[in-house]
Amino acid sequence: MGKEKYIDSPKEISGKVSFIRMLIIYIIICGAGVAVLLISFNGLIKNQDRMLTEDICSLVTEKMNSSISYMTGSVENMAAGLSAQGHDDLRELYGILSQDNIGSGYVSMGFIDDEDNIYASGTELNEFEKWGLLDVAKLADPVSISPPYRSGKTGQPVFTMFANYTYGGGKHGYLFLTYPLKEIQNMAYTESLTDDAEIWLMEAASDNIIQCAGSNKYSIGSWNNALLEIRKNIDSGYQDDYSEWKSKMDSGISTANITYKIGSETYTQVYSKINFMYGWYVVVRIPSSSLSSAIQQFRVSVLLFLIIYFMATVIMFAVFHKRETEEKKVLANLSVHDPLTSALNRRAFDFTAEQYVEKSSKNEAALLFIDVDFFKQVNDKFGHEAGDRILVGFSAALKEIFGESSYISRYGGDEFVLLVRNGDKDKVSGMIELLREKAKSVKPCDNAEEYGDFTLTFSCGAAMFPNDADDLKGLESCADDALYTVKKNGRNGYGWYRK
Repeated sequence: MGKEKYIDSPKEISGKVSFIRMLIIYIIICGAGVAVLLISFNGLIKNQDRMLTEDICSLVTEKMNSSISYMTGSVENMAAGLSAQGHDDLRELYGILSQDNIGSGYVSMGFIDDEDNIYASGTELNEFEKWGLLDVAKLADPVSISPPYRSGKTGQPVFTMFANYTYGGGKHGYLFLTYPLKEIQNMAYTESLTDDAEIWLMEAASDNIIQCAGSNKYSIGSWNNALLEIRKNIDSGYQDDYSEWKSKMDSGISTANITYKIGSETYTQVYSKINFMYGWYVVVRIPSSSLSSAIQQFRVSVLLFLIIYFMATVIMFAVFHKRETEEKKVLANLSVHDPLTSALNRRAFDFTAEQYVEKSSKNEAALLFIDVDFFKQVNDKFGHEAGDRILVGFSAALKEIFGESSYISRYGGDEFVLLVRNGDKDKVSGMIELLREKAKSVKPCDNAEEYGDFTLTFSCGAAMFPNDADDLKGLESCADDALYTVKKNGRNGYGWYRK
């Protein structure tokens, strides 16, 4: 109906609000679902890291304990074999064995007699005193192993194994063999490990660690202090967790795990007790990025899929809503417009005009009641099709002159009502005069011989808002009175309400 405006009905406004509310609820539900999924993935990754690291630590510990058990068995068997030979002079025996160099893989060997005399090189005698190795020897039952220490002979980390030995008709002493720590470090290595995995030997009492495997090949065999090194770099939120992990080791618990962050990297760390080496543990530390790269990539793929799916559903939701809204607007247009003239019907006009009047108390507006003069005679003389043509043509003239600033309605039959927004009397009167001229061009048919001297006229009653009335009902009453006066005075004219 031209360029006239129609204010959204409460039903349409409610529909828009409902759509926005549904969209917000959908976004919240999707966001909650993604959050739950992320939490589940993170928990899965954490559990996977812990289980994999525990499995690796168990594998390494099993290999080390198995190999150390084999080494202790070899030392025990060597001691038993020498005991069976019944040697009396340990000094002589030490000289023979050290000169023959019969050992395989060890750095040196020697004996301790029943009076705690040590048969070894001068360098080893100093190490016995420095590292308290004699006390370790007396723990042999039947074998004992010293903590790792740095050899004065080779300059490399070593450990010494002691086994009970009898000589000279029942005297009790000890056989000892010193091995390079590299023997244990080689045990720790396995091809199934990632290059980022770190394996340490750790002494619980001192927190000292010896690195056996790791990404930095040059640090293998180095000594360090785990407590100082880790606590210097670990995020503050994990300090208490590390202290609890360490306390489990100190209390003799055979294995425990911990997860912590250093910077942006998350690590899983597990320890496991080593048999025969009292107070020493295997510690495995692996970054999550190394263990869980596949599942993390899967998580990213799932998140990307969910984001794309979410965006696609929102777009589809919006498209369907837009289409549904447009369809509703078409139906609404059919329900609020007169099907013949496409002007507003009475119900739509009353709602729209009332909304405007209620919100525009300070702006002038004019309400016009218009009747086509002698419309019944047009129908009787030219037929109903001609009557419809007159109504359509007259409605088009109304839209052309008033459409920019008015709500135009066909109230019924030949009655029209207009609300001219922001218009004073002079301006509206000028527009009515234009309409009177324009109406003359509206004809019941195209054949001039048929309509002859026919001229379309109308009667119009007008009232001003808010001067004449401050609500729509009052305005209609005033305009109707003005229209009645015009008709009473012979039609074909217009008049303003007078109080």
